[in-house]
Amino acid sequence: MTDRGSGGPVRTAVVTLARAAGAYDVVSLAVPAAPGWASARPGQLLVLPGSPARGEVLPRLLWLADVTVDPVHGTAVEVAVPAGAGWEVGRRLRLVGPLGRGFGVPTDPVPALVVGHGGSTVPLRWLTSRLRARGCPVHLVLSAPEPDGLFEVAALRRQAASVRLTTEQDLARVTLEVLEQEPRVGVVYAAGPRGPVRQVAQVAVGAGRPVRVSALDLDEPLLCGTGLCGQCDLRPAGPGGPRPLRPCLEGPVVPGEQVLDAAR
Repeated sequence: MTDRGSGGPVRTAVVTLARAAGAYDVVSLAVPAAPGWASARPGQLLVLPGSPARGEVLPRLLWLADVTVDPVHGTAVEVAVPAGAGWEVGRRLRLVGPLGRGFGVPTDPVPALVVGHGGSTVPLRWLTSRLRARGCPVHLVLSAPEPDGLFEVAALRRQAASVRLTTEQDLARVTLEVLEQEPRVGVVYAAGPRGPVRQVAQVAVGAGRPVRVSALDLDEPLLCGTGLCGQCDLRPAGPGGPRPLRPCLEGPVVPGEQVLDAAR
């Protein structure tokens, strides 16, 4: 079942499974088949429109944690929600997605460094899996306010060549250490609050590595996720002066250089 929303078709999904994962519940959704799911990438998101009948006036934004498209069993989408949020099996909900531009993977296998903080680590298990499938060894640098705030660390440890846990304040420093210790790293990915992500991008650019970053932090309340409110806007410098960049439409994933000198 679909109707039209400001960010695309609004589809009805059904919760098929919910399992505990530290500070999160990993929720599996059965969603109607649509062309966009087959090309979905880590770093894209879903918007759950507000439901005044349930006391939810504002929409809710969620990272995609995984997408599986199976011609026999249908399309399954995973998201992460706070533990105990009450997403019981059988619940039906409306959603819009997948939205935005996600993380791409290199054409040729090269070692990759993936950096993330807090709730922004939700897409990184999927990203790491895609990098591994391309033949890229993956090094991880992760931080969170609390140890269980990292998403699926045990699964990441099984997939990654190395995992470094640190604090938000030290993400950039540890990123530089890993780049110095792993000179073959050919690309850097980063996801988290804008301040630390900007610092990681600065380190990567200074080390001569291409860097792709997520310019949205879904741990902050956002009003729409579809480009209408302008709350998430960046203003990177350009030849004619700063220009608006809306991560929810032009990202969330953008070249790291675009966040280095952004006015906000």
